[in-house]
Amino acid sequence: MTKDLGDDRDRTPAADAATASESMTARRFVVLIPVASVAAAVVGWALYPAAAFDPSAAVVFTGAIASFSGVGAFLAMRVPGNRIGWLLLVAGVMFAVQVLSAGYSTASVEAGGDWPLTAYAAWAANMLFVPPIIIAAAGVPLVYPDGHLPSPRWRWLVWLLVAGSILAVAQPALMPGPINGNATIQNPFGVPALEPWLPTINSTSTLLALPVFVGAFAAVAVRFRRGTSVERQQIKWLLAVALVVAVAFPFAFIGGVVFADPLVSNIAIYVGFAALIALPLAIGMAILRYGLYEIDRIVSRTIGWALVTGVLGVVFVGLVVTLQAALAPMTNENTFAVAASTLVAFGLFQPLRRRVQRTVDRRFDRARYDGQRTADAFAERMRTEVDLATIRASLAATANEAVRPSGSGLWLRSRGSS
Repeated sequence: MTKDLGDDRDRTPAADAATASESMTARRFVVLIPVASVAAAVVGWALYPAAAFDPSAAVVFTGAIASFSGVGAFLAMRVPGNRIGWLLLVAGVMFAVQVLSAGYSTASVEAGGDWPLTAYAAWAANMLFVPPIIIAAAGVPLVYPDGHLPSPRWRWLVWLLVAGSILAVAQPALMPGPINGNATIQNPFGVPALEPWLPTINSTSTLLALPVFVGAFAAVAVRFRRGTSVERQQIKWLLAVALVVAVAFPFAFIGGVVFADPLVSNIAIYVGFAALIALPLAIGMAILRYGLYEIDRIVSRTIGWALVTGVLGVVFVGLVVTLQAALAPMTNENTFAVAASTLVAFGLFQPLRRRVQRTVDRRFDRARYDGQRTADAFAERMRTEVDLATIRASLAATANEAVRPSGSGLWLRSRGSS
């Protein structure tokens, strides 16, 4: 202890200034990483030939890169001890390098394949697509929200995650021959001796994916069950966005099979990608505890409006079909049916919204529901009360029931005071 104190006394202003300068340099370097990542993605998409360029994919991937790398860098600076910021930053950088490599190699092939390092760029584009997805889908939930495992007993899952990730990239990284079926580009790191084994290795990585993803979900569930109220709110932010991703993409696949019109499938895909872009933002807000307890109200409002929209949509379609069938002998036009259905849906909107929102609030926004109910009960009791002592006692009792203060007091301004 004496030596430590002596070391502190021996520190000079010059040493403190040097440490501060190094910290500032490190912060500037971290800030430049998301800027460089977004720039790399923009350059990569700009290199794509017009025939291969997809504007919607460019917007989605660039937005995801900006979200992952930007939030990751911000968390790395604000809470450097939390590994989640660094994981998000690494995932964003990998996505950026993948987009830049894909754009470069595609443009090179279009131009005849004479550009330098074309094969290496195609190899990087082929290999770097899966790892950031694994990081976001399994690595982050495993250490969320404090950046550490739930306990040392979960270390085996980390090693399983690392092994599965290595095996998942083994086939695209080491398979000899053309890359992505393009005969003009040969894998520069292909190993012919491993070619018979690579399909088996790829199948093994698929088998390892199941316990890894189930284990990551189990880690979140364990934290939610054992965690504090703050940790549970943080987990709700993660689950709210992850649930949209988990529902949107399967719905897009099912919609593509069931509906002939691709509109439903496309909307679901865009919703899923928008939620994927919002995932790092939700994680950042939860870790920094910005508006942490707003998640209950957001979830409640989202579910409430979704239910109201669905019910009104069913009522509208049902009335249109029913009225058209009833009015068919008298008129061939459906204008009256549509107008009447619109008026009925408009009249049902407010009563239905209030009833649905109250029901949803009881389940998903209980704190606000209980608070509103307490305030309404207090207002009803005080409607006809004129005794000052009774009002004072009731107000103190209501405040104690609602917020549980450690102490309370009531100050009344006299009539003559300003």
